[in-house]
Amino acid sequence: MQNLASIKYKVALGFLALLTVTSVYSRRVMDNKVVTDPTPEAGCASAVAIAVLELNNVRARVEATGGSMWQDRANTIAEYEIPKRGSNTDPKFTSIFAGSLWMGGQDINGQLKLAAVTFRAAGNDFWPGPLNTSTAEIDAATCSKYDKFYGVSRAMVDEFVARFECIQDPNCDENVEYPGYRIPDAILNWPAHGDISQGQDWHLAPFFDRDGDDFYDPNAGDYPKYDLVGDIDCRTTRDIRLFGDTTIWFVFNDKGNTHSESQGPSIGMEIRGQAFAFATNDEVNNMTFYNYEMINRSTFTLVETYF
Repeated sequence: MQNLASIKYKVALGFLALLTVTSVYSRRVMDNKVVTDPTPEAGCASAVAIAVLELNNVRARVEATGGSMWQDRANTIAEYEIPKRGSNTDPKFTSIFAGSLWMGGQDINGQLKLAAVTFRAAGNDFWPGPLNTSTAEIDAATCSKYDKFYGVSRAMVDEFVARFECIQDPNCDENVEYPGYRIPDAILNWPAHGDISQGQDWHLAPFFDRDGDDFYDPNAGDYPKYDLVGDIDCRTTRDIRLFGDTTIWFVFNDKGNTHSESQGPSIGMEIRGQAFAFATNDEVNNMTFYNYEMINRSTFTLVETYF
C-alpha cells in the first residue's frame, strides 16, 4: 500500500537499448484521421511536442508531455532505436514499441482515480504543464505554454560554471580562457520558477542558487542543478537535481482535460519528468533512463496506489 497525501514520489526506470528537441505535430492523429479532443474540463489540447534523446548508442523518441514515449504515433512505428542508425534509409533495430506512466489508487470513499495511456489512439489522460498548488487546476494557456521540452547537458553546465568562476578569479582572463562565450539559451531560459500569479509552485525545474536569494539568475552564477561536485548523498538527503550527461526535463499533469483513454476520474497529479542518458564505454552506453517526481496536488489521500 502507498499513501500519497500531497507528497512527492519518485520513480526511476532504466531500459536497454537525447539531444534534439522539436515540435512537429499540430494535430492529434488516429489511424491517419484527424480527431478532435473531447469536451474539455480545463480545455487543454493534446500535447504535440516531441523530443529525441540520442546522446549515446540509442535514439529514443519522447512525447512525455502527453504521457507517452518511444512511438511514432502518426506512422504507427517504433522509435526506440538501438543501435541508432545514420540515416532514415538504414535498417532500424527497435527494441521497444511504446511506453507510458500509469498510476491509479482509491480515495477514502473507495473511488478509483486513474491516469494511464497505451498508444494515445483512443484519447489522452495527460497534458502539459504544472498545476495550481491550491486548486490542482490548470488552464489551456498554461498547457500550451509548457508543451515543450527543456534540454541541457552536463558539459554545457560544467563550462558555464567554470567560466563564471573564471570571472570571479583575478588571475583568470575570461577573454583568453573563454573567448566569445555566450550563455546558452538552455541555461538562460531554464524553467526554474512557476508563475505564482497562476498559483503554481515557485520552485519548478531544479537549479543551483549560488547567492541563496531563491531566484534563478544565470548572470549571478545560478544554473540547472547537476550534482557537479558529488556532495549529494541520495541515501540520506532528498535533494531534487538533474541526472545524466544529457537531460530532457518536462512537466505534465492529469487535469488538463477529460481522461478519454482510461475513462478514469482524474487524480490531480503534477509530474516532473527527466529523460536522460550517459556517455560511457560500458553497457550504460546502450541505455536511457527516466525519472519522475510526482506531486499529488489534490486534497484527498490515495491508498492502494500503484504505479
